[in-house]
Amino acid sequence: MDDIVVARLKRPPGRRQQLANGLLARLGTRLRVAPQPYAWGYGNTESRMNVFHLASQTCAYGVPGDLVEIGCAIGESSVVIQSVLSAGGDQRKRFHVYDSFEGLPAPAAADAVDGIYRKGDMLAPLERFEETFVKAGLAARPVIHRGWFEDTIPAALPDTISFAMIDCDLYSSTAHVLPHVYARMSPGAIAMFGVYYDPEVYRQEGIRGPYASPGVKRATDEFFANRPERVSVLYANEYSNGYFRKY
Repeated sequence: MDDIVVARLKRPPGRRQQLANGLLARLGTRLRVAPQPYAWGYGNTESRMNVFHLASQTCAYGVPGDLVEIGCAIGESSVVIQSVLSAGGDQRKRFHVYDSFEGLPAPAAADAVDGIYRKGDMLAPLERFEETFVKAGLAARPVIHRGWFEDTIPAALPDTISFAMIDCDLYSSTAHVLPHVYARMSPGAIAMFGVYYDPEVYRQEGIRGPYASPGVKRATDEFFANRPERVSVLYANEYSNGYFRKY
């Protein structure tokens, strides 16, 4: 796979690196402690590698259905999924992305208790999504469904799904989206969660709130409490992803 959609989209520098870079800039030097992030750095290399391998599996094994990404933001995972589909996937498959492109809605009570997100957080204008594809050199584009998840899901979901990237950040959004996606997944289909932090599997001291997104885990664990599948944790450096395969 062309490294432009995995390795060359670098994660942003941490706060200490940002402070050091600011000091270096004030001193008039062009040296930097870490490279500047591509786009806004919502994802990192490890997470994109996870997307690549899981999406590739469903294409390689011919799992029926389209590919979807719910909560695509600026498209850092989208370019990976589109590249997988364009490079070797079934050309009858389509790739659908869903986002408000206006940031998060106002947190409901189940999310407000976490005190992590506010209305408008994670703002990712559609223009930045398009720019990501231009910079990645991809001519192919997914089908874009713009709007709040309550308006686009399930109304605009494909009938059958082979791969899903679910990156909703909030308990309320994940709880709304997951049942509809699950019902349309073919046997053998894979769904990946953009953030799924389980400290019993992979503990990180001082993890930032958005990298933990505890509402996502609560909604996901509640959903699978009476189902045969279980979510597995995937290492993703600053945070962790999760995934399950439909029985």
